[in-house]
Amino acid sequence: MYVNRDGWLSRYKILRNGRRQIVNFILPGEIFGLQACLYKSSLYSVATITDVSLSAIPASMLDNIFERSPTASKALFWAAVCESAVLGEHLIDAARRSAYERVSHFLLELFARLNRVDLTNGWSFRLPLTQELIGDALGLTTIHVNRTLRSLRQDKLIAVEGKSVTILDFEALSLLSDFENSYLAKSIHAPRNGASVPKSD
Repeated sequence: MYVNRDGWLSRYKILRNGRRQIVNFILPGEIFGLQACLYKSSLYSVATITDVSLSAIPASMLDNIFERSPTASKALFWAAVCESAVLGEHLIDAARRSAYERVSHFLLELFARLNRVDLTNGWSFRLPLTQELIGDALGLTTIHVNRTLRSLRQDKLIAVEGKSVTILDFEALSLLSDFENSYLAKSIHAPRNGASVPKSD
C-alpha cells in the first residue's frame, strides 16, 4: 500500500482487445494499493503520469495499524469509502452523462480533490493529463475530448492555458453536470465578489 506524497498516477486495466480503461487518477495526498493487500493479486495496474514521491506501507503492517493506531485506521477507512464514492460517480458518468457533462464533472472533481490538499491557485489548477488519458478515463475518443474542451472554452465555462485549467463558472458547471461534491467529503462553494476559494476544515 502507498501514500502518494507528490505527483499524479493512473489506476487502469487493459482489456483483452488492448483497450485501456482508466479507473481513477491518484492525486497527491491519496492512499492507494489497499486492494492489493487483501487480494491474491492486484486487480488493477498503476502507472505514473508525472514524477511522484511515494511512501510504502508493507501489507504485513496492516493488522498492527488497525490494532494500535485509531488515527491511521480512520484514514484508511476514509480513503476506502471516498474511493468507493468517487467510482460510483464515475459509473454515472459512463452510463448517464453526455460527453459535455462528463468532462465538466471530471474537471470539477479534480479541482475539488486538489483543493482539498491546497494544490489549487484560486480557481485554477495544473492538469498534467493528455486528451488520450482523459478519454480513457471517461470512455471518450481523443477527438471527442478535444471538441468538448473547445466547447467548454467557447461557452466561457473554463479557460485552458498550457497545462493549467481555470474554472470560470463553478455554479454553471456544477448545474449542468449534476456535480454535488459531498461525495468527496468536503464542500466547495463559488466565491462572491472575486473572493478566493474557501478551504474546508
